[in-house]
Amino acid sequence: MKMVVMMRDGGGSVPQQPPAPPPPPPTPDNLARADAQAANASVAAMTPQQQAQLTSDVQAMPVAERNELINQLATVLEPAQLQQLEPVFGSEVVREAVETRAGVVVREEYAALSGSGSQPSTPAQPSSLGESEQVSLAQGDYEDNVASSGILATLQLTDLMLEHAGDPAYLAELVRLAEEDGTLGAVVDAPYGGLYEKEGGGYTWETPDNDGNARREVFATAIATAIDRGVISETDLRGLAVDSGGWQDVAGRIDVAQVGATSETQATATALDDLLGAQEDAQEDADRLDEDLGGLLAQAGPMTPEQQAAFIEAFRNDPEHKPTYDTLIESSQALSDYMSTHRNEVLDAAVRDPAVASQVNDAINTLARNGHGVEAMTLLAQIQRVPDSALAGAFAGFDLSGEVLTDAASSAMSELLAANDGSVSQAQAQFTTLMSAFGQGVPAWGGYKDFSDGQALLNDLAGGNYSALDRYKLQWDSSSPLFRAFAAAGVVAGAVSAANAGNSEEYLLAIGGLAQSGENGARLLAGAMDALADSGRLAQYSGTFAGAAGFAARLAPALGLIASSASLVNSIQEASDGNVGYAIAAFGDVLGVLGSALEFTPVAPAGFIVSGIGAIISGVGSFVGELINGHERREQIEGYLVEAGVDPQIADEMASRGSDLFDMAETLDMSPEDIQTLLTEHPEVALSAGHVGIITRAAEACGLQGSEVVEFVDKLAGDNADFAWDLFGIVSALPTSDTQVQAFLRSYIENNYDSAIEYAQAQSPELFGAAAEEREAAVRDYESDGFIPSYALTLGNRLIDNTDPAYRAEMIGQLAADGRLEMFAQELGPYGGDWADASRAAISDAVAAGTITQEQADAALAHF
Repeated sequence: MKMVVMMRDGGGSVPQQPPAPPPPPPTPDNLARADAQAANASVAAMTPQQQAQLTSDVQAMPVAERNELINQLATVLEPAQLQQLEPVFGSEVVREAVETRAGVVVREEYAALSGSGSQPSTPAQPSSLGESEQVSLAQGDYEDNVASSGILATLQLTDLMLEHAGDPAYLAELVRLAEEDGTLGAVVDAPYGGLYEKEGGGYTWETPDNDGNARREVFATAIATAIDRGVISETDLRGLAVDSGGWQDVAGRIDVAQVGATSETQATATALDDLLGAQEDAQEDADRLDEDLGGLLAQAGPMTPEQQAAFIEAFRNDPEHKPTYDTLIESSQALSDYMSTHRNEVLDAAVRDPAVASQVNDAINTLARNGHGVEAMTLLAQIQRVPDSALAGAFAGFDLSGEVLTDAASSAMSELLAANDGSVSQAQAQFTTLMSAFGQGVPAWGGYKDFSDGQALLNDLAGGNYSALDRYKLQWDSSSPLFRAFAAAGVVAGAVSAANAGNSEEYLLAIGGLAQSGENGARLLAGAMDALADSGRLAQYSGTFAGAAGFAARLAPALGLIASSASLVNSIQEASDGNVGYAIAAFGDVLGVLGSALEFTPVAPAGFIVSGIGAIISGVGSFVGELINGHERREQIEGYLVEAGVDPQIADEMASRGSDLFDMAETLDMSPEDIQTLLTEHPEVALSAGHVGIITRAAEACGLQGSEVVEFVDKLAGDNADFAWDLFGIVSALPTSDTQVQAFLRSYIENNYDSAIEYAQAQSPELFGAAAEEREAAVRDYESDGFIPSYALTLGNRLIDNTDPAYRAEMIGQLAADGRLEMFAQELGPYGGDWADASRAAISDAVAAGTITQEQADAALAHF
């Protein structure tokens, strides 16, 4: 019950609220969890006893954790409270944290409180010129006095700076011009003439008037002014000062801290270079194997999803290949471990040295795309938490809010789900904590509403409300990076919740719409799929793949749901930069993880393995397959096929004729089971590419598809045991026209294969009989006479001579298909008579047969 204290004042009582409770004591745990308001209140109210206890607790912490805490506090505490922590952490430690992690206002106020700030002292008598006049004057003065002055440039430039020390726009423009033509660097670092060069403890650059220090001071003032006006940045200055004592001198005069390489930053750069180099080499080796795998899959012939998965795992577990894939995992893990253990040293080095910042950017991208999203997200949050901090400035030239952020988010959610035995609620809570570390965020990344909307979407998807995606898909490409990060995590969490609840149809419908909403939506889904596949590979490597709480049981069905989105076919192909083999391998890697999970889960493979992989392989198999040749290569494919469960009796045919069999499967809509059954029963079909081709054309000519082809070939073999060689023998006699080829083959089979033609006629009656023969005659006449100079009269005569509706409808249909029907009518119409009558009747027959539309008919009839 809430107590109210009543104070008597004259004739009445005034309710008084009880005093606010004191803030929690400033323990390391409390400060780490507190928001800005609570942390400031806690430190401001710190008693001497609490300070002593905090000091003891802080000193007992590992150095990395201690630095992590003060770096975090530098992003939320006010200058006065930061100063209060100097006895706890050490004044130098606090100062460095403020210089790298705090915003501009806090840095300046803290420097003023601690007395560490300094500014160059130069006369600053402003002129009466406006800013635009200052800029114009600076440009003219620079051109007249500095641009062509050679070794006198330093003297001339600093003369102008001294003369206009009180005109900030003038100074900033001088700096811009000097930086543009290289004079700026020469002023500081030119050998035997640099303004800040030292020898024997003193500066070597002086003038007869001994005003060298005044020139150094005014030059530093000009640099500070240029920084204030955005001409150059503190990060640019730090880049110049990495190995330059002169630029370090300039930075010290204008109070830009954390400048210059140290032994620590150099050691960090070396370590990162080694780790990134090892990972890059391992990635290149694995990519080469993946391309090889793609080619092998394309050449191996049509396989079921289960067989494809087993083929992939056989390839990856080949003793010649497994060490390469293991090295990739180990190198990525080593990079993640280093970044986690040395996070503060790495980020501090990045502030001092732009080259290290570039290494860190590469590391974040690598971690985000190799299953280490939690560390990538942690680094991203620390870098951008305070947008105007020195740390954020060090990474201003890198895109940290695009693909790397969504990749890191989906990877982090996959990683958290794996770590929490597939618990969506626990992973969701931990991911939200990761996101909250982004603080206020860079404005361009999104504000409070984006964070709130993103969190709500994550909650919806994790809770099974997949239709929530529909509200955003139309404006997906324009949504903020923070929102997309939540959505990336939500796609992964939603897949797990859908798999657990057996609600896959609604989920697939939702993410299918997302993929069609634009490039960002499709890219997000591809990243989510890759993230879960990476988690699966890491689980396989670590031995946590199987078991009731392993990846296979908890997360494999979710990976299958995401991968089952047919829209991902295009996104993966686009991501491959046209490398077909790599596109196949990218999908194949997912399929391999799923296939390995089958033995550990009761989920039926057809329910969640992506059928799109087979479509990709089928579509490009004939192209990639051309790259695969040689006896040794075929033996390798045969070995993997047998390990994949393909009947050893047909492994040779599959390996030798894989690309041709893909063409057969695509042309005749045959399943992998159909193809393999056909080969088992009639291996002679695959004696050569020509044999596969003629059987394919014969079945197509008879209108047969799928399992009908197997029955058809059975009938061919029943009529003639040497059917394959017989049909192969007529290849040289085939007409050149595809349509005439089909008619020729139907006629040949009709004359030589009684039971086969009887079966074909029963399945495709429309291709046989008098009407079919008339249509074939029309095609022959059109191809013979339709492109001669007098084609209109000649075809008109054909229509007069042949009144069969099927013939006439096909002739008119051929003209319409080539876009020449109206032109035919225009040329023949003026002749009138029998030509007009026959043409009108033929057009009517074509409409009735459906070979042209009424609209096409009306346009043509208008000319008769």
